[in-house]
Amino acid sequence: MTASATIQGFALPSARTLTNLTLGGFAGLGFWELFSAVPTAWLAEFPLEPPELVKSLFAHQLGLTLSTPAAKLLHFVTGFLLYPLGYWVLTRRVKSFGMPADGWIWGVITYFIALAFFAPLAGQHFLLNDVPRLSLMSLLGHAIYGYVAARVFEELETRAP
Repeated sequence: MTASATIQGFALPSARTLTNLTLGGFAGLGFWELFSAVPTAWLAEFPLEPPELVKSLFAHQLGLTLSTPAAKLLHFVTGFLLYPLGYWVLTRRVKSFGMPADGWIWGVITYFIALAFFAPLAGQHFLLNDVPRLSLMSLLGHAIYGYVAARVFEELETRAP
């Protein structure tokens, strides 16, 4: 199989690349889950609760009550598949700075997606500016998530198939 398939001029990741993106996403998400629960709770006095943001988003925007397991599943799919795919699209379609900058930048972008875009849609303050330490910990966690996910992906991609 070639490195990517093309649909109307847009390259899609190969099965190998998609697997590597997912593995990178799982590595980043594993870090994120630990970071959001333990150091964040110590330093910000609250853990980060992405499933609660997802539940609030669905309630505010669609009037739907989402279960905690469903919200966790949506957050996990975003962390191990959707955000890594976003990283791949941006670093393959836009001028890239290379690793490690691309990973850090993508992590910060995921922070803005979550807290500048989705949080206000979910009825939360923009960037959680009402709880600045929680917002800062989210920024740090997302940045490191992006770095870990991108680093693992890029390392796996450089290995021979």
